[in-house]
Amino acid sequence: MTRSPRVVLLGAGRRTHKLYGPWLSGAPPHQQQMTALAVVDTDLHAARTAAAVLPGAAAAHPQDLDRILHRDQPDLVVVATPDATHHDYVLQALAAGVTTLVEKPLATTTADAFALVHADARSPARLLVGHNLRFTNLHTHIRALLADGRIGTVTSADFHYTLSPSHARSYLTRWHRTRAASGGLEVTKASHHLDLLAWWLDTRPAAVTAQLQHRHYRPGTDGIPADADIHDTLRATIDYTCGTVARYTLTPDAPTEGYTCTLRGTAGTCTIRYDARSGPHTVHVRTTTGREHAGTRRHIAREAGSHAGADHQMLTELTRILRHPPHSPTPFATPTAAALAVATGTAMYASSRQGQTVPVPQPPIAGGT
Repeated sequence: MTRSPRVVLLGAGRRTHKLYGPWLSGAPPHQQQMTALAVVDTDLHAARTAAAVLPGAAAAHPQDLDRILHRDQPDLVVVATPDATHHDYVLQALAAGVTTLVEKPLATTTADAFALVHADARSPARLLVGHNLRFTNLHTHIRALLADGRIGTVTSADFHYTLSPSHARSYLTRWHRTRAASGGLEVTKASHHLDLLAWWLDTRPAAVTAQLQHRHYRPGTDGIPADADIHDTLRATIDYTCGTVARYTLTPDAPTEGYTCTLRGTAGTCTIRYDARSGPHTVHVRTTTGREHAGTRRHIAREAGSHAGADHQMLTELTRILRHPPHSPTPFATPTAAALAVATGTAMYASSRQGQTVPVPQPPIAGGT
């Protein structure tokens, strides 16, 4: 593509102001300016504010989206709207044949997520899902380490994520606080980590046993709105089709934000410590054979930018795809992989309510990780 890619941005919220607006305008560290055609939002004032810093961009209401898509023929639609609205906007963009990037989670229900897998298969356009944690040097390093067999076949995993008090409380007070809007923390937040695990292991989730609780933030108390119906503490065991079993927890109100993950294999272990606020991250590999028997520890620097550098790396790859469509796979999550992350989260909720192990539904259309 010789001309600048033409982009329609859906959503004028926090992600647009912090990430997509600067990317579209070519502000540092982004090197190439896109052509922003329009910023679309149900709040026209917010759309005008976001569009004002993007030369030539119009502000529009969602009812104008079809007209914009067919008249202006953009190269990309970015869907950065509240989670429960992803489904309808992505369907609209794919039906118009426009390549689409949607923020994670793909959708808030399994049915909507699987519907988007179908829509992507039918559309001549491509659907990319912004599971941005795939793009950090740390996480690509872990995927390569496992693919190389450094610790053999992974038999079990323990993934423990902690949220800081301010971050945890924000989920219970903003629009995320209702399951109808966000799918609960098991979808809107945990889908990050569930996608990483399946991507690292190159496998699919098969079944989930989970318990969801209100441990720290109870609706109607201490400033938490009474209509907040999501749980703040998650515990789950996930069985994968490859035979690996993962134990996953999400705990709020912690002194640090990030995770510790230990992967145990037939030839060793790998322990990852990811700090979401400051770095560096560490990867400790201990093998049962060879020179690494005593263990090797590697520090991986925290990259500049939001989400430990993941956002900048993701947009760099997106720019490359728009200008030179690749023939090989990219780190972007496929619709199938993203749908399975949603399905795993919703299976957690179902398991907790039923008090038993439940299978993770599988999309009928085959797709990669």
